[in-house]
Amino acid sequence: MPPFRPCLAAALAAVALSAGAGHAAPAKAAPGITGMWLLNASEYDRDEKMPFTAKGAEANEVRRKAVEESLQVISNTNKKCLPIGMPVFMTNEFALEIIESAGRVTMLSENSSLPRSIYLNETAHTKGVEPSWNGHSIGRWEGQGAKRMLVVDTTNFNDRLMPVFRSGLHSPTTHLTERFRLIDANTLEGVMTFEDPVYLAKPWVSTHTYKRLPAKAELWEYACEPDAAGWSERFAGDPDAKKPPQ
Repeated sequence: MPPFRPCLAAALAAVALSAGAGHAAPAKAAPGITGMWLLNASEYDRDEKMPFTAKGAEANEVRRKAVEESLQVISNTNKKCLPIGMPVFMTNEFALEIIESAGRVTMLSENSSLPRSIYLNETAHTKGVEPSWNGHSIGRWEGQGAKRMLVVDTTNFNDRLMPVFRSGLHSPTTHLTERFRLIDANTLEGVMTFEDPVYLAKPWVSTHTYKRLPAKAELWEYACEPDAAGWSERFAGDPDAKKPPQ
Protein backbone atom coordinates (compact mmCIF):
# COMPACT_ATOMS: atom_id res chain seq x y z
CA MET A 1 0.00 0.00 0.00
CA PRO A 2 1.50 3.38 -0.96
CA PRO A 3 2.28 5.71 1.92
CA PHE A 4 -0.48 8.14 2.95
CA ARG A 5 0.32 11.80 2.14
CA PRO A 6 -1.72 14.03 4.45
CA CYS A 7 -0.53 17.18 2.71
CA LEU A 8 -1.97 16.22 -0.68
CA ALA A 9 -5.48 17.61 -0.09
CA ALA A 10 -4.07 20.84 1.31
CA ALA A 11 -1.72 21.15 -1.65
CA LEU A 12 -4.54 20.68 -4.16
CA ALA A 13 -6.69 23.24 -2.33
CA ALA A 14 -3.82 25.72 -2.38
CA VAL A 15 -3.39 25.23 -6.13
CA ALA A 16 -7.10 25.85 -6.69
CA LEU A 17 -7.06 29.00 -4.60
CA SER A 18 -3.98 30.36 -6.33
CA ALA A 19 -5.50 29.64 -9.74
CA GLY A 20 -8.48 31.88 -8.93
CA ALA A 21 -6.57 34.55 -7.08
CA GLY A 22 -5.50 36.37 -10.20
CA HIS A 23 -9.03 36.62 -11.65
CA ALA A 24 -11.61 39.27 -10.71
CA ALA A 25 -15.10 38.19 -9.77
CA PRO A 26 -17.46 37.94 -12.77
CA ALA A 27 -18.81 41.33 -13.78
CA LYS A 28 -22.38 41.95 -12.69
CA ALA A 29 -24.73 41.76 -15.64
CA ALA A 30 -26.18 45.03 -16.85
CA PRO A 31 -29.77 45.46 -15.59
CA GLY A 32 -32.51 44.72 -18.07
CA ILE A 33 -35.80 46.50 -18.57
CA THR A 34 -37.79 43.68 -17.00
CA GLY A 35 -39.61 45.06 -13.97
CA MET A 36 -42.21 47.54 -12.79
CA TRP A 37 -42.03 51.15 -13.99
CA LEU A 38 -43.85 54.43 -13.32
CA LEU A 39 -43.85 57.45 -15.62
CA ASN A 40 -42.45 60.64 -14.09
CA ALA A 41 -45.38 62.64 -12.73
CA SER A 42 -44.46 65.80 -14.66
CA GLU A 43 -45.03 63.93 -17.94
CA TYR A 44 -48.62 62.76 -17.51
CA ASP A 45 -50.64 63.65 -20.62
CA ARG A 46 -48.63 66.78 -21.26
CA ASP A 47 -49.93 69.03 -24.01
CA GLU A 48 -47.17 69.28 -26.62
CA LYS A 49 -47.18 71.24 -29.85
CA MET A 50 -47.43 68.92 -32.82
CA PRO A 51 -46.63 69.71 -36.48
CA PHE A 52 -50.16 69.25 -37.75
CA THR A 53 -51.31 69.20 -41.31
CA ALA A 54 -54.49 71.19 -41.97
CA LYS A 55 -56.54 68.03 -41.38
CA GLY A 56 -54.62 67.29 -38.20
CA ALA A 57 -55.21 70.80 -36.86
CA GLU A 58 -58.91 70.47 -37.63
CA ALA A 59 -59.14 67.12 -35.82
CA ASN A 60 -57.32 68.55 -32.81
CA GLU A 61 -59.69 71.51 -32.67
CA VAL A 62 -62.70 69.18 -32.73
CA ARG A 63 -61.23 67.34 -29.76
CA ARG A 64 -60.48 70.57 -27.88
CA LYS A 65 -64.01 71.84 -28.33
CA ALA A 66 -65.48 68.51 -27.24
CA VAL A 67 -63.49 68.68 -24.02
CA GLU A 68 -63.59 72.39 -23.22
CA GLU A 69 -66.85 73.62 -24.70
CA SER A 70 -69.24 70.66 -24.71
CA LEU A 71 -69.11 69.74 -21.03
CA GLN A 72 -67.27 66.51 -21.84
CA VAL A 73 -65.82 65.92 -18.41
CA ILE A 74 -64.21 62.57 -19.17
CA SER A 75 -63.46 60.91 -22.48
CA ASN A 76 -65.74 58.67 -24.47
CA THR A 77 -63.19 55.94 -23.86
CA ASN A 78 -63.87 56.10 -20.12
CA LYS A 79 -67.62 56.46 -20.50
CA LYS A 80 -67.76 53.25 -22.51
CA CYS A 81 -64.94 51.39 -20.73
CA LEU A 82 -62.99 51.07 -23.97
CA PRO A 83 -59.29 50.14 -23.97
CA ILE A 84 -56.97 53.13 -23.72
CA GLY A 85 -54.83 51.98 -26.65
CA MET A 86 -51.42 53.21 -27.70
CA PRO A 87 -49.67 55.53 -27.05
CA VAL A 88 -51.64 56.41 -23.89
CA PHE A 89 -50.80 52.87 -22.76
CA MET A 90 -47.25 54.23 -22.23
CA THR A 91 -48.00 57.79 -21.14
CA ASN A 92 -50.41 57.66 -18.22
CA GLU A 93 -49.99 57.71 -14.44
CA PHE A 94 -50.60 53.98 -13.95
CA ALA A 95 -47.85 51.45 -13.29
CA LEU A 96 -46.33 49.56 -16.21
CA GLU A 97 -44.77 46.10 -16.10
CA ILE A 98 -42.23 45.00 -18.73
CA ILE A 99 -41.29 41.34 -19.16
CA GLU A 100 -38.38 40.24 -21.38
CA SER A 101 -38.57 36.69 -22.71
CA ALA A 102 -37.25 34.68 -25.63
CA GLY A 103 -38.54 36.21 -28.84
CA ARG A 104 -40.87 38.70 -27.18
CA VAL A 105 -41.16 41.69 -24.86
CA THR A 106 -44.52 41.93 -23.12
CA MET A 107 -45.88 45.12 -21.56
CA LEU A 108 -48.76 45.21 -19.08
CA SER A 109 -50.50 48.33 -17.81
CA GLU A 110 -52.70 48.77 -14.76
CA ASN A 111 -54.93 50.92 -16.94
CA SER A 112 -55.43 48.48 -19.81
CA SER A 113 -57.08 45.11 -20.12
CA LEU A 114 -55.05 44.43 -23.26
CA PRO A 115 -51.39 43.35 -23.03
CA ARG A 116 -48.89 44.75 -25.49
CA SER A 117 -46.71 42.19 -27.31
CA ILE A 118 -43.52 43.19 -29.10
CA TYR A 119 -42.32 40.39 -31.38
CA LEU A 120 -38.53 40.16 -31.64
CA ASN A 121 -38.20 37.38 -34.22
CA GLU A 122 -40.16 39.12 -36.96
CA THR A 123 -38.70 41.55 -39.47
CA ALA A 124 -41.99 42.57 -41.07
CA HIS A 125 -45.49 43.17 -39.75
CA THR A 126 -47.89 40.26 -40.07
CA LYS A 127 -50.25 40.79 -42.97
CA GLY A 128 -53.99 40.43 -42.61
CA VAL A 129 -54.09 41.18 -38.87
CA GLU A 130 -57.13 43.16 -37.75
CA PRO A 131 -56.32 46.77 -36.76
CA SER A 132 -56.16 47.05 -32.99
CA TRP A 133 -56.00 49.39 -30.00
CA ASN A 134 -52.28 48.76 -29.41
CA GLY A 135 -51.33 48.17 -33.03
CA HIS A 136 -48.91 45.46 -34.20
CA SER A 137 -45.38 45.78 -32.81
CA ILE A 138 -42.11 44.22 -33.94
CA GLY A 139 -38.81 44.99 -32.26
CA ARG A 140 -35.09 44.33 -32.06
CA TRP A 141 -32.27 44.82 -29.58
CA GLU A 142 -29.38 47.05 -30.59
CA GLY A 143 -26.06 47.53 -28.79
CA GLN A 144 -24.61 45.78 -25.77
CA GLY A 145 -24.36 46.42 -22.03
CA ALA A 146 -25.09 50.01 -21.03
CA LYS A 147 -25.79 50.91 -24.68
CA ARG A 148 -28.40 48.21 -25.16
CA MET A 149 -31.57 49.63 -26.73
CA LEU A 150 -34.94 48.16 -27.65
CA VAL A 151 -36.22 49.56 -30.96
CA VAL A 152 -39.95 49.01 -31.58
CA ASP A 153 -41.89 49.57 -34.80
CA THR A 154 -45.69 49.76 -34.50
CA THR A 155 -48.39 50.10 -37.15
CA ASN A 156 -51.93 48.79 -37.80
CA PHE A 157 -53.85 50.92 -35.30
CA ASN A 158 -57.61 50.95 -35.45
CA ASP A 159 -59.71 54.09 -36.03
CA ARG A 160 -61.72 53.92 -32.79
CA LEU A 161 -59.91 56.67 -30.91
CA MET A 162 -59.82 60.37 -31.64
CA PRO A 163 -57.04 60.73 -34.25
CA VAL A 164 -55.21 63.40 -32.27
CA PHE A 165 -54.87 63.85 -28.54
CA ARG A 166 -52.39 65.16 -26.00
CA SER A 167 -50.22 62.10 -25.70
CA GLY A 168 -49.70 61.43 -29.39
CA LEU A 169 -51.35 59.95 -32.44
CA HIS A 170 -53.50 56.89 -32.96
CA SER A 171 -54.99 56.41 -36.41
CA PRO A 172 -54.86 53.84 -39.22
CA THR A 173 -52.18 55.94 -40.94
CA THR A 174 -49.92 56.35 -37.88
CA HIS A 175 -46.46 54.77 -37.83
CA LEU A 176 -44.81 54.79 -34.40
CA THR A 177 -41.13 54.06 -33.70
CA GLU A 178 -39.97 53.77 -30.07
CA ARG A 179 -36.46 53.54 -28.63
CA PHE A 180 -36.12 52.33 -25.04
CA ARG A 181 -32.84 52.51 -23.12
CA LEU A 182 -31.72 52.53 -19.50
CA ILE A 183 -30.23 55.87 -18.49
CA ASP A 184 -29.19 54.18 -15.25
CA ALA A 185 -30.28 51.03 -13.42
CA ASN A 186 -33.49 52.67 -12.20
CA THR A 187 -34.36 55.09 -15.03
CA LEU A 188 -35.84 54.05 -18.37
CA GLU A 189 -36.11 56.44 -21.30
CA GLY A 190 -38.61 55.96 -24.10
CA VAL A 191 -38.38 58.11 -27.24
CA MET A 192 -41.45 58.03 -29.49
CA THR A 193 -41.31 59.15 -33.11
CA PHE A 194 -44.70 59.56 -34.79
CA GLU A 195 -45.15 59.67 -38.55
CA ASP A 196 -48.54 60.19 -40.12
CA PRO A 197 -49.07 61.48 -43.69
CA VAL A 198 -52.65 62.51 -42.91
CA TYR A 199 -52.26 64.32 -39.57
CA LEU A 200 -48.60 65.36 -39.37
CA ALA A 201 -46.62 67.63 -41.66
CA LYS A 202 -43.37 66.04 -40.45
CA PRO A 203 -42.26 63.42 -37.90
CA TRP A 204 -42.93 64.36 -34.29
CA VAL A 205 -40.74 63.19 -31.38
CA SER A 206 -41.84 62.87 -27.75
CA THR A 207 -39.58 61.62 -24.93
CA HIS A 208 -40.72 60.04 -21.65
CA THR A 209 -38.83 58.77 -18.62
CA TYR A 210 -39.87 56.10 -16.13
CA LYS A 211 -38.62 55.24 -12.64
CA ARG A 212 -38.15 51.63 -11.59
CA LEU A 213 -40.46 50.55 -8.78
CA PRO A 214 -39.31 48.28 -5.92
CA ALA A 215 -38.72 44.63 -6.80
CA LYS A 216 -41.77 43.53 -4.78
CA ALA A 217 -44.13 46.00 -6.48
CA GLU A 218 -47.22 44.50 -8.12
CA LEU A 219 -49.79 45.71 -10.62
CA TRP A 220 -53.02 46.77 -8.96
CA GLU A 221 -56.34 45.62 -10.33
CA TYR A 222 -58.05 48.47 -12.17
CA ALA A 223 -61.65 47.99 -13.33
CA CYS A 224 -63.58 50.54 -15.38
CA GLU A 225 -67.01 51.03 -13.81
CA PRO A 226 -68.69 54.20 -15.14
CA ASP A 227 -71.78 53.57 -13.02
CA ALA A 228 -69.85 53.11 -9.77
CA ALA A 229 -70.44 55.46 -6.86
CA GLY A 230 -67.98 58.34 -6.91
CA TRP A 231 -67.17 57.78 -10.58
CA SER A 232 -70.41 58.61 -12.33
CA GLU A 233 -70.55 61.97 -10.55
CA ARG A 234 -67.44 63.03 -12.46
CA PHE A 235 -69.46 63.40 -15.65
CA ALA A 236 -72.91 64.07 -14.18
CA GLY A 237 -73.15 67.30 -16.18
CA ASP A 238 -72.10 65.70 -19.44
CA PRO A 239 -75.05 65.67 -21.87
CA ASP A 240 -73.84 62.39 -23.40
CA ALA A 241 -73.51 60.55 -20.11
CA LYS A 242 -76.00 57.87 -19.22
CA LYS A 243 -77.54 57.97 -15.80
CA PRO A 244 -76.33 55.16 -13.54
CA PRO A 245 -78.91 52.50 -12.70
CA GLN A 246 -81.03 53.25 -9.62
